[in-house]
Amino acid sequence: MMELEVDYKVVELEYGFDNYMKNLRNKSGQIVIKQRNLVVVDVEKNGVTKIEGKVVNDNLIINELKKFIIPNPQNEEMPITIEKEFKYSGKVDVNKNIIVLGIFDKELNYEKYREIRNKIYIAFNQVRNEFALAKLNQSTQEIIDSDKESDNEKWTEINRIFPIRYTETVKE
Repeated sequence: MMELEVDYKVVELEYGFDNYMKNLRNKSGQIVIKQRNLVVVDVEKNGVTKIEGKVVNDNLIINELKKFIIPNPQNEEMPITIEKEFKYSGKVDVNKNIIVLGIFDKELNYEKYREIRNKIYIAFNQVRNEFALAKLNQSTQEIIDSDKESDNEKWTEINRIFPIRYTETVKE
């Protein structure tokens, strides 16, 4: 049987007082998500975690996710990347519309759910911090704690390079 690549369409919503008018879009404004840019984290009721169908030990979840979050334009199985120019970071490869999808069994206990979900956010934050140290010679904590306008701009830039796009669902 031939496997087809599926595209997912996502409409970014902006919430606020005037959200109704801001959220109206025509079909050409939709964001197309390629299947390889959708990273699936599937957690079974017994806590077994699979990332992209591969069983991953709990202590390796963060490192496995980081492989997908860090742009890798040479590997066609990893999320699609594009090159962008930034004020402080220069030319950088960024993932194009990557989304991490957490699928949790409804019988999974809350502590395990919270642990896995936190690891997803930790993976994003570690990638951001490693990038900041390598490119900007500052940790993300130093940038966040700073009152300098340039550091505020750096933080915004890091968020644009590594946006956290995470969604989750519960399976029966």
